[in-house]
Amino acid sequence: MNQSFDERGSATSEFILIALPLFIPALLFFVSISQVSRAEMEASMLAREALKAFVSGDNDAEAHLRTRLLLSQYSKLTTSERKTRSSQNSLSEEYSISCSTYPCIQPGAQVELTLFSLIDVESEISGIEQTPGNAWGVNGNQIEKRRVAIASARGYVDKWS
Repeated sequence: MNQSFDERGSATSEFILIALPLFIPALLFFVSISQVSRAEMEASMLAREALKAFVSGDNDAEAHLRTRLLLSQYSKLTTSERKTRSSQNSLSEEYSISCSTYPCIQPGAQVELTLFSLIDVESEISGIEQTPGNAWGVNGNQIEKRRVAIASARGYVDKWS
């Protein structure tokens, strides 16, 4: 092998110059998908817990109060954990209830709670700032920054209450 001395190490530098810029966006994409998936699993868990809070109430008003209290406490905890800079980055949860009977809180009644949780995708990828011309905007079009995770849980009011 007759190799000139000045070409030694060129494969390493070519790899760094060509492959690394391709790996970084792929890595950011996979990290964002992972974070959104985690947030969707949290929404599913939160829907189950909110349903437990709802069906443990003595009447419909108390059941809704318990559910709203649980959701607000969860929102406060996640906001303080993430140390968000503004209220725009915090998660917000809304829910709807469908019951087999009216009022909902009757022994043996089936209750379905659907939770709509807003996920701020941009804040899930920490370290990326929203500036013109970066990956978040292409020709003035903005890609999806917020996503809604919908989670449902179904259960019964205790027959012995």
